[in-house]
Amino acid sequence: MKISNKLIMGALWLFSYLKPPARDVETIYAHAKKHNERQVFKVPRYRNIDCEDLIIRTDSGDYHCLRMRRKNQEPERAVLYICGGGGVYDYCRLQLILAKKLLRWVNAEIYYPFYPPSTKHPVREAYRMIFETYRVMLDQYSHEKIGVLGLSFGATAAMTMISWNNFYEENLPMPVLTIGLSPGHVPVNQVERERLESYRGIDPFIPVEWIDAFGHIQKGGADVEPWMIHTGHGDFRNPGKIFLYYGEKECLVYAAPIYGESLERAEAEYRIHIESGMPHCYGIGRINKATKTTYDEIVSLLNDL
Repeated sequence: MKISNKLIMGALWLFSYLKPPARDVETIYAHAKKHNERQVFKVPRYRNIDCEDLIIRTDSGDYHCLRMRRKNQEPERAVLYICGGGGVYDYCRLQLILAKKLLRWVNAEIYYPFYPPSTKHPVREAYRMIFETYRVMLDQYSHEKIGVLGLSFGATAAMTMISWNNFYEENLPMPVLTIGLSPGHVPVNQVERERLESYRGIDPFIPVEWIDAFGHIQKGGADVEPWMIHTGHGDFRNPGKIFLYYGEKECLVYAAPIYGESLERAEAEYRIHIESGMPHCYGIGRINKATKTTYDEIVSLLNDL
């Protein structure tokens, strides 16, 4: 492992030691609920970025989606940027800085959905809101000029958007490009559980217990479709190009071959990259050679839309 990779992993392990994560469902739910109740949407003010609050409507409610573009520009492409949080934590405001940073590198308009966490609704509502955001984007941009970039649960949602389109026969043309950093998946059988268990003690960021715990919270006591929880087994027919990135030192990488098998069945054009010695969502910024290489590749893919 390269020295810079070791330093990043060491810093994450130190943080995990100083602030160990909760591991049981009840504690995680209570912590997430308290956190989420403190989140208040407001349109940010940036000197060089124009922001607009776009209201996305579903049968269950109205939600905010932030449209962002550089001032005095009329971009020809758009990015659906989906933040992470396991579908349980509302990290939309906290991760907005990452979307803002991307605008420095990508000549595009960003749609940033503030989807509801599973402490408020079962995860189906988050997926519905994100899908409806994409539907609205199609009013302004061709699917050939739309890319999706998802982080962690956002990557899961990006993939599940394809399954949603097929399952509900929405028949929307899917984005020409889908990029996912560390999409998740809840084990569906003992073989997958054992594969996940093999990563115990390797990931400083996500304990293996979180995967089933977050899946339980995502259901919200409702009878949701299996592909909304066991997302790697989704129906990925008729997508655009798909690029998935994992770190070797994260437990969610256990899901990489599961997604790969489903994408093979769907005859999708895809690539799954696993970066040696790197953690969860390593490609969200430009910190060392490995992160810069992946981040710059993502920027290039989006700018080539």
